[in-house]
Amino acid sequence: MATSVLAVGLLPLGLYIYETAVHRNLAYSVGPEGVTVEMGIGRIKIPAGELAGAGLVPETETFRRVGGSSLRGLQRGWFRQHDGTWVYRLTTAGRGLVYVDTTAGAQTARPATRYVFSPADPERFVALVQAIQSGRGTVSGGETAAVRMEPVPGPPVATDPVLLLAVAMTLPIGIVIPWRILRGPRILYYQVGPDGITVHERRGTLFRWESVRDVRVLDGPQSPFVRILGWGMPGYYVGTYYSRGLGRVRVVATRLKPPLVMLETESGRLVLSPADTDGFLEAVTSYRA
Repeated sequence: MATSVLAVGLLPLGLYIYETAVHRNLAYSVGPEGVTVEMGIGRIKIPAGELAGAGLVPETETFRRVGGSSLRGLQRGWFRQHDGTWVYRLTTAGRGLVYVDTTAGAQTARPATRYVFSPADPERFVALVQAIQSGRGTVSGGETAAVRMEPVPGPPVATDPVLLLAVAMTLPIGIVIPWRILRGPRILYYQVGPDGITVHERRGTLFRWESVRDVRVLDGPQSPFVRILGWGMPGYYVGTYYSRGLGRVRVVATRLKPPLVMLETESGRLVLSPADTDGFLEAVTSYRA
C-alpha cells in the first residue's frame, strides 16, 4: 500500500521532468539514412527503407488523445484522428503538422504506423522525406548530410498550469512517505519512568501512572490488525487499528506480531512493541510499585 501511494505521489513529478526534457530537446532531422526524432530521453528512428510516405496534415484534422500527454506545449503519445485512425504524435503545436508513414515490414520503426510531427518548416520537411523515399539518396540540392529542423515554438512545458497543479498536489505525498519510511522507525521509542510511560512518535506523549489502568503482554495467537486510519508499513505502524478480541486500538509499534504490550488507559487502549518485552514489564512493575 505504502509503495503504491509513494508511486502515485512521485508520478507527476517524474512526468514533469520527463515532459520538460522532451520539450527542450525535441528536434527532427532528415538525411539519407532516414528520419530521426531526438527527444533528449530516447529517440525515434525511421530508416529510409522503412519510409512509406509523408505529407502535410490538413489544417481541419482533429486529434483525440488515447494515451500519453496533451499539454499546451507538447503533445506526445497515441492519438486518434477524426476517421478513427490511430497515430503516434510528437508535436509542439496544433497546426502546421506533417505525417510520416512506415512500411508494414518495418523493423527499426513501428510497422504500419503514422507518425505526426511539427517541424518549423513543414513543407521543406515533407519535400526532404519524399526525396529520400524516392531513392534519390540526397536530401536537398545534392547534399548528403542530414538536415536538422527545430519544432514549432510552443509554450514551455515547465510552466504548464495543469502539470504544475498535479505536481503541487501530489509532491507532498512523495516527500512525506519516504521521510516516514526512513525516519519513522528511528524516532519511535518508549520510556518508562517515575511519572509514567512516555511514547515517542514525533513528539512524546506521557501516560501518567494514575491514568494507566493495566499493562499486559499480548503473546498468544492474535487476530490480524486491520488499519483504519494512519500508517502501516514494515517497521512502522502508527494509527488506529482494529483487531478481533481487542476491538479498536491505537497502535504505535514497529511490528504487529506478538509479543506486544497493551496499555489500558483512561483514554483508550494502546498497543506497543518494545524490543525487550520482559525488560519493559520489569520497569513498569518497578516504577508502579
